[in-house]
Amino acid sequence: MTGKVFKDSSNIYEDEARVLFDYYKKAAEKIVEEEIDLENKIEEAVSNKNTSQERQHKHKLISIVTASVSGAALVAGVLTFIFGIIVAGIISSCIFLGCGVTAVINLIKKNKAKNDFDNFENLVASYEEAKKNIRRNYKVSRLGVAYVPVATRVPFEGKSFVVDHTGTMPNTNFSLSVLHKPKELQESLANLEENLNNIPIVEGNEDAEQIDTSSYSKSIQNITMHNYMGNIDREVRNISYLLTDSDARSVALPVIPPHSEEDTFLNEYATTETGGKPVVKVFATDDFESKLDTFTNISNLKKELEKNTDGGNTNYFKSLIRKLGDSVQIVSKIKTNSTSGLLDYTNQILAAVLKSGYNQYSAQLEAEELSRIRDTNFNYQDCVESYKPFELKESSKVKYDIYNQNWVAEDNTRTIMPFGINQIEEEVLMPLINNLMQETRVERLKIYNNIKDQKLSYLNKWHQDVEAAFRDNRKSGQDLITQITNAYAEYSTAHNTYISYKQTQDVMKQTGRADIETKETEAPDNAIKEIEEKVEKCREAGEAFQLYMRTLQNDINASSEKFGFVEYFEGSLRDGESKKVADSIIPENLQSLEPRRQKIIPVNSYFATYAELPPEPSVEPKLMEDFTADLQKVASEQIARIDEESKGEE
Repeated sequence: MTGKVFKDSSNIYEDEARVLFDYYKKAAEKIVEEEIDLENKIEEAVSNKNTSQERQHKHKLISIVTASVSGAALVAGVLTFIFGIIVAGIISSCIFLGCGVTAVINLIKKNKAKNDFDNFENLVASYEEAKKNIRRNYKVSRLGVAYVPVATRVPFEGKSFVVDHTGTMPNTNFSLSVLHKPKELQESLANLEENLNNIPIVEGNEDAEQIDTSSYSKSIQNITMHNYMGNIDREVRNISYLLTDSDARSVALPVIPPHSEEDTFLNEYATTETGGKPVVKVFATDDFESKLDTFTNISNLKKELEKNTDGGNTNYFKSLIRKLGDSVQIVSKIKTNSTSGLLDYTNQILAAVLKSGYNQYSAQLEAEELSRIRDTNFNYQDCVESYKPFELKESSKVKYDIYNQNWVAEDNTRTIMPFGINQIEEEVLMPLINNLMQETRVERLKIYNNIKDQKLSYLNKWHQDVEAAFRDNRKSGQDLITQITNAYAEYSTAHNTYISYKQTQDVMKQTGRADIETKETEAPDNAIKEIEEKVEKCREAGEAFQLYMRTLQNDINASSEKFGFVEYFEGSLRDGESKKVADSIIPENLQSLEPRRQKIIPVNSYFATYAELPPEPSVEPKLMEDFTADLQKVASEQIARIDEESKGEE
């Protein structure tokens, strides 16, 4: 689009052609007009010249004729005077004078006509010279086009508005939000995009940052955020700050309303492309150029933001939100899975290291021996005569297959959970304990018997005292319940009797008769409702007391059994840990473990069952909500919300 000057033209080139045409047309018209004028003048001058020539010939002829007549008259007059003919002489003199005067006059007129002829001849020559000298070499060696700025189109918010330069439009007020640091915002956005587009395989630790996580967990007050995620977090926080770091400014500009006459005129006649033609500044625009700079800066910033996207500034940030959600979600999942995989791998190494100090046996081949040690209770009364030390066969040992990650016995049977005994315990401590206990067996039997006799004496005395206390308490409780029941029955009978007599007395007062029969009646429900409730409460208290007594009796029996237990120390010292290990490999026992202990089972079932675990970290519910948040879904929801708000604004 080049603009135009004339309404019926299409562009400036047609305008230039029209100007040239008009110029040459006027030049041609001027030439023709001058030629016609000169030709008319020449024709008139020629006509006058011919007239002068004719008059010259006429007056010449007349002058000749009159001169001849005058000469003849003169001769005649002279002759008449000579001959004395006076009258004829006078007549001849008069003719002479008249013809002489006429000849002189015509001679003068002839000379004047000759002068006129010469003048007209010169005039014709001058007109012909002028006609010959008419300018005919009209040409255009240079045709210039210059543009005059009459309005400025200002792009803003994906659209634009037009500002008038001529001073004919009233001012329109704008309220703008201007960023304090637009360059820093562009840099932060560029850095964020670079981080999102270039994900490192191994995250560096040069710019590590400690993040406060006390709001998530009191056990974990802070965590370390390394280079990649730390940079993204810092850039996002910086962008959020820079977007809010702005001022509101009011700007008044003479805006040309859309679809107005002025706007229609500009759309038809004006252009924004000068094609390198000169621009002549006619109207003063210094008063609002500084205001336009604000719009220009905002527009330039948006163009920078939009350079990698199509569809405007909003689409850029929507694309950035989507890319941020995708990248962080993917990286977080990868880091979580990598961390879990690394922990699992290190746990496998730890498990292998921990198992290296153990002799591993096939639980299937040694099922009978393991079942025996599980059933052993290390009770002195049961084990003193028949206890057999726990011992596994050498042929039941298994070896670890590192490729298949399972254990192989001599018969090629495989298992993933063998029975392990610490080598020091099996090869050093057990034989040492056997020898020591064998040396002191007689003395220990005496001690066992003495302990057993003392505990039996204590238990007998204990049971006697407890039974007496229970007997007295049960008797007292039963007596109390019986008294309450009897009191309730007596109260109910007396109350009913009172009601009967009261009714009889009332009837006698009304009738005045003394022989009225007294009838038995029962008190209404509401009269004894309160005492029934109290009796019921007493009954419930009695039942609760009896239940408490039975529970207490069970606890006392269990405590007495525990107290009466005499441990066979040499068996428990030698095989106590083996019994725990045998119990720990039972699938039912492993399934009943809490979730935290079940995670340790692949390392060692014994550790999973008996290890002392540190307190479980204190975690706020908000942690799991944020940790399990799907950032891709969150980003999609935010983009959908932006779209809805945009539709509402439109």
